[in-house]
Amino acid sequence: MKILVIGPSWVGDMMMSQSLYRTLQARYPQAIIDVMAPAWCRPLLSRMPEVNEAIPMPLGHGALEIGERRKLGHSLREKRYDRAYVLPNSFKSALVPFFAGILIAPAGAARCATVYSTMYACSIKKPGR
Repeated sequence: MKILVIGPSWVGDMMMSQSLYRTLQARYPQAIIDVMAPAWCRPLLSRMPEVNEAIPMPLGHGALEIGERRKLGHSLREKRYDRAYVLPNSFKSALVPFFAGILIAPAGAARCATVYSTMYACSIKKPGR
């Protein structure tokens, strides 16, 4: 299975999104997980073993640029992704996988996996506390 994740635009949010990638890899061990995100997140993504490829998002934060999103989506068609998870809660964030013809998984499921995994990790008691 090939999965595309439209990642968040901020470094802190990207760090928390790793729990989603871990969850996806545990559920689909053979999955190839690629993450589309701004260039400044690339060094962080390169340290996440679950992520196969960090695909640069060339569009600036807040820019709709629907024509460019369409071109970007069409350029991803050859990668033949089976599913996409869109982490940002915006209409424009879902346009790239839509134009690529990728089935978009319910975003709430992705956000819940990230939130609950992070909450669980934070609730683990440290030795001596």
